[in-house]
Amino acid sequence: MIPKVTYGTDVTGLLKYLFGPGKAEEHVNPHLVAGYDDVALLAPKQRDGGGKWSLGELGARLKAPQIAAGERGVKQYVWQCSLSLPAQEGQLDDATWGRIAGRFVAEMGFTGDAERAGCRWVAVRHGLSANGNDHVHLVVTLATEDGAPVWLRQDKRRSQQVADLIEDEFGLGKWTPGRAGATKRPELGRPEVDRARRSGQAPDRELLRRQVRAALAGADSEAEWVARMKGTGLLVAARTAAEDPNQVVGYAVALRPAGVGKPTWYAGRSLDGDLSLPQVRKRWPEAQRPSAEQWKAADSAESSLRSEDRMAVWRSSAAMLEDVAGRLAGVAPGSPQWPAVARASAELLARVAAATEASGHGPVSRAADALARAAAPPRRAPAPAASSVARELGRVADALLAAGHARDGGEAAVLLAVVVQAARLVVALAELRAAQQQAHAAAAAHLMPLLQSSTPPVDQVHVPTQNGVPQRPAHTVPGPVRPRVDPSVDRDAR
Repeated sequence: MIPKVTYGTDVTGLLKYLFGPGKAEEHVNPHLVAGYDDVALLAPKQRDGGGKWSLGELGARLKAPQIAAGERGVKQYVWQCSLSLPAQEGQLDDATWGRIAGRFVAEMGFTGDAERAGCRWVAVRHGLSANGNDHVHLVVTLATEDGAPVWLRQDKRRSQQVADLIEDEFGLGKWTPGRAGATKRPELGRPEVDRARRSGQAPDRELLRRQVRAALAGADSEAEWVARMKGTGLLVAARTAAEDPNQVVGYAVALRPAGVGKPTWYAGRSLDGDLSLPQVRKRWPEAQRPSAEQWKAADSAESSLRSEDRMAVWRSSAAMLEDVAGRLAGVAPGSPQWPAVARASAELLARVAAATEASGHGPVSRAADALARAAAPPRRAPAPAASSVARELGRVADALLAAGHARDGGEAAVLLAVVVQAARLVVALAELRAAQQQAHAAAAAHLMPLLQSSTPPVDQVHVPTQNGVPQRPAHTVPGPVRPRVDPSVDRDAR
């Protein structure tokens, strides 16, 4: 969840914008989902059944505490915060948004407590943004019901802390990139979201991100990683240095298009910051870099295991994951092994997601993304220390890669045992990491139990193929933080 805070001096003008058509005519069906009083009493009325709204009464209600504050009041008394979900999170209903809005303003301290009155506020929802993000707008008057001004300190930073808390409470994905110096994950654009909706698949960028990460699981060299990407059907192209056409300095990947369509290429760094070539190469710091010709020649044979062999691999993999989950308790918080364990767990989960959710939708895929953010290293971090647990997770990922996808319902039922054990592994990891406030790992754990109780249909565990190649179908939880009423602060600070 991404909060964006702005300030203003005209609450009625802000309401006119929120209930208006928007900059790109994206404001559809504007309405209140929560507020300081009963929504039915606060909700504005439409004039003559048209698109115009009578906003004067609501604006007067919200401004009344500021008028009572008089000369003591904050000049920019209108506090507005949009709470936005990335398009890949989907949409929430009004009731859920109403609860989120209420929790958010309460944790920000705007609803008051036993020592002071609260502020007046409303939450407005009006359809998706131009980029396909579901969101809600919070409008708060920075004066309490008894006319006392509310002065804020570091409210933008606090708003992100509260958003983290809300994500955990409501089981939302941890999508905000770049926190604490971590590598950044670029957001999806509106065209990508629209194409994904038409196809019924996850956006190409998300599918590629998981496939590239899954190919890293257990890979012992750069050449092996490239071969694995190609072996799963991805198109891979090396970017070479201008002064040396045989020196690889970057790469791009694409899903194989259906029919005569053209592939859409994505640079590694545009998938996720930790998937850029410089970041990936930190895994093998002493290795000799393969040339552009070696990148081009790299290949991996498709799995040819029989059905009984595949099921044997999945059973042994489930047993290994159960053993590893039990051994995690022996890795103390703060151990230098943790970065490697977290990264290996994220890559293993990406491999499980690729094997079980061909469309890219579902709790395993979402958990894989959340855990990947938890494991994302700081941009300048060295390669993580070696870990025996991480090596075992890499061996499981190798086995899953060799086994490939389930071919029928019987195989899917056996593969589900791997999903269940992966879920338990993530939950165990999250419980242990809670001591270090790894909220992203906890968010992944909230998603995993959804697959522990039912076998996925066969069409959810089999990647559509042509000639055996996957392709694109044609179509830290803080405590409550509260702003304080502090008349001694310079009023002009706002």
